[in-house]
Amino acid sequence: MISFILVYLIGIPVSVLLHEVGHAIGFTLFSKGKSYVYLGASNDKNKQNFRIGSVNFHIKWAYFGLCYVESRNTLSRFQNIMFTAGGPIVSFLLFAGAYLTSLEVTYYEINNFLNGITYFNLILFIFTSIPFIYPKWLKPYAGLPSDGYQILTLIRGKSN
Repeated sequence: MISFILVYLIGIPVSVLLHEVGHAIGFTLFSKGKSYVYLGASNDKNKQNFRIGSVNFHIKWAYFGLCYVESRNTLSRFQNIMFTAGGPIVSFLLFAGAYLTSLEVTYYEINNFLNGITYFNLILFIFTSIPFIYPKWLKPYAGLPSDGYQILTLIRGKSN
């Protein structure tokens, strides 16, 4: 029970935050400019908490987030793909890392926590990688394209 509560209260928000940091890393590695990582709403109420290099963090406890970058329309197709793919890549790495760690851990509660992190990041990876437009009921992402949809659009040579 404790591990479930910890996954829900800490594991999921941290996984979402790291997914968004993955986008920022993809942007920072292949382009210049500032990126803004949000956990929670991307509005004026979510003030900047800190900055690491060109990455600005706006963090409030939440189960959703986004990464915004300056001048995305000036990025090359490759840079846009790397920015967009960064999030799912980090989610996959978190999935793999938590899974491999859970194979070595024998303590029941820690193993359950790692299993929760494993499953959540696998779902997050799959859910963001499948190309589709998020449905209206999935607020705050309603009507937005998934990472997979954006990558597919970029590969096909269409603008975002």
